Amino acid sequence: MSSQKQKIILAHTRAKVRALFAAHPVKAHGFDHVFRVANWAVQIAKGEKASIFLCEMAGLLHDIGRTQEKGGPAITGATHHELSYKMLREWFLEDRFFDDLTKKEKIILLYSARYHWNNAADKYDVAWILRDADKMDGFGKIGLLRMREVYNNNVEAMDTALRLQFDAYFLLITKTARKIVEDKKMIEPTVGLYKKLLKARIKQVEL
Repeated sequence: MSSQKQKIILAHTRAKVRALFAAHPVKAHGFDHVFRVANWAVQIAKGEKASIFLCEMAGLLHDIGRTQEKGGPAITGATHHELSYKMLREWFLEDRFFDDLTKKEKIILLYSARYHWNNAADKYDVAWILRDADKMDGFGKIGLLRMREVYNNNVEAMDTALRLQFDAYFLLITKTARKIVEDKKMIEPTVGLYKKLLKARIKQVEL
């Protein structure tokens, strides 16, 4: 596919996803999150010599299912990543803008959307690059702002979420993502808040 066609597909996808989230706002996982993840995915793809086009597409599409969660898996019967996978299949069938994608490109994007949570799903480099990019948006000041937005400063919930951020950092796959995170000191705000929450829970011991 020519780079011009790729630009057209990206522009269409970006506009389609933006309109979707405008119609169905999602706390901490809206279009701003999607846009940042797509940008991180592009940066990682450049460093890892992967398809910049597919990585950006994966970033834009990975969370579209969150607009259908409406109360969580217990109500919808599906997780947001499974909903993203199902929605994307429908888009590929119904939206003629995606006809220029090859069958393999569609499969890679579907796999990436469905398994962007699964650290063992490594069939395609686009999938693990997307996971690293998604994790990166949980780090730094933006990550903490998103966490507060979701948990409304609930200390117990934030404690668990912060622990998961360390897990995400440990499980970064690409050297490019790890270098960016370390160079920008993106994990330090997480460490700082975690220590602050822990210290606040220390009480005087008495005999």
